[in-house]
Amino acid sequence: MLPVPTIAVLSNSPALASVLGATLRRGHRWRVREFCDHRALGDYMRIAKLALLVTDYELDRVTAAEVALSIRNSDDLASRHVQIIALSRTVDSEMRRQCVQAGIDEVIVKPMSPIYLEERIAARLAKGTGAYVSAEPFYVGPERRNRIALDDTRVVPVERRGENIVSFLAHKAMREQRPDQTRPDA
Repeated sequence: MLPVPTIAVLSNSPALASVLGATLRRGHRWRVREFCDHRALGDYMRIAKLALLVTDYELDRVTAAEVALSIRNSDDLASRHVQIIALSRTVDSEMRRQCVQAGIDEVIVKPMSPIYLEERIAARLAKGTGAYVSAEPFYVGPERRNRIALDDTRVVPVERRGENIVSFLAHKAMREQRPDQTRPDA
């Protein structure tokens, strides 16, 4: 029988940490610990192993990237290769660079469905922590070198569904494919 994975939830808001903790405990065999301070999380990680950390990106005095760097670079933690999911309202290029450099596995944009978060956690736990690289002092985190970017080979770009966004390029490509329909001249 496999050991029960321990998931830590780190958030400035005790209410959010409690709600996430209760959501993650429901229907799963996961041990969930809530933390409102990154130092308390570090103390806990010195004595117990974590399988996964779910954290707000913006914390009181630090960011999730700084917490991830301190975890990856610390020698006295029970689990340096913990998987990390950060929750943020926005993602910009600088934040993305910091997350990759710090070894954050995934960033989920808030607001998100609790079911979606559960699915992402289950997928991360199913992968395990075996695909980690240590290139200290520059990077310790998930293996990212074998990821490839696939080109979109579809003729018509896909529109975003379920949102109030109209893709100009998709409509233009569709018009170019149907030359038999001409516009009436004005």
